[in-house]
Amino acid sequence: MPPLRPAVETRATLTASGPPGARQIALILLLASTFAANHVAARIAFEHGASVLFAVSLRSAGTALVLLAWLLVLRQAILPDPALRAKAIAVGALVAVQSFFLYSAVQRMPVALALLVFNLFPIMIGFLSWWFGGDRPSRRAWIGMPIALGGLMLVLDAPARGLNAAAWEPGFVAGIGFGLGAALSMALIMVLTERWLKPVEGRVRALSTLSVVAFATVSTGVAVDGLHAPSDATGWFALAALTVLYGSAFSTMLVAVPRIGPVRAAPFFNFEPIAAMMMGWMILGQSVRVPQMLGAAVVIGALLLISLPARTRCKDQARNAPPLPQPSQSARSDR
Repeated sequence: MPPLRPAVETRATLTASGPPGARQIALILLLASTFAANHVAARIAFEHGASVLFAVSLRSAGTALVLLAWLLVLRQAILPDPALRAKAIAVGALVAVQSFFLYSAVQRMPVALALLVFNLFPIMIGFLSWWFGGDRPSRRAWIGMPIALGGLMLVLDAPARGLNAAAWEPGFVAGIGFGLGAALSMALIMVLTERWLKPVEGRVRALSTLSVVAFATVSTGVAVDGLHAPSDATGWFALAALTVLYGSAFSTMLVAVPRIGPVRAAPFFNFEPIAAMMMGWMILGQSVRVPQMLGAAVVIGALLLISLPARTRCKDQARNAPPLPQPSQSARSDR
């Protein structure tokens, strides 16, 4: 019997360079749309009686079972190194919190707006990493942050609502809070994963994380009587759809993104709120005003400013520039 493969990350596929091809871009946009569809399906399930804890636990358990079968077929170890298991559990607990917060935001406000609030997490990553002793945020992060926050004010229709307390419905305000909590949780997850779990192979890391999420949400749901199934067939269909959509997109992402390159793929995932806006309008009847659309464009533009590699935006200048001295290994790019 051949030995199990160790659960360590392979770095060779993470160093792709150059712009992604048309097929790769199409795949990333498809993944972003699938994640958006998962959130639309979640909103339908919530409207038909499903609780957030029930949806998160079913989604996480279903995806974890798929990953477990995948790793067993590949005869790969399914557990992280013993020295990293406590940290993997801690990150998994944070993912449970993030999942609960994000679905709670989707439950209380239009799906696209919830995702736009959540998508502020790349900005938070830079500042959290700095707080943990990492590099100072780049100039683009300092420029992009106020632009994104200004766009977010338009997304939330703050100019029209103004200081009128009655215009800020309690559910909508709670949704904003949950969205920001999900963004902060996600940023912390990314920073801690980079610091603690970098040696762990991606699928093994995802399996351990989703297993912890499933256990945590089921345990919490039982303790607080928060596991409520859908009340009709439509709710069950939506719940099954969100599990399949999330599981397929998540599993495909684990294979595709390392091959394409995370840095090159990241900007195109900003299509998710746009896809959610279109699906929310077509399926849920959720409409947004023109100023909110402009705000969404501003937020996504600011995120692209922060996430796009500098060489992509300065390609023409680089072609015509004279050769530069070779930097030392300690030099860092402004990203």
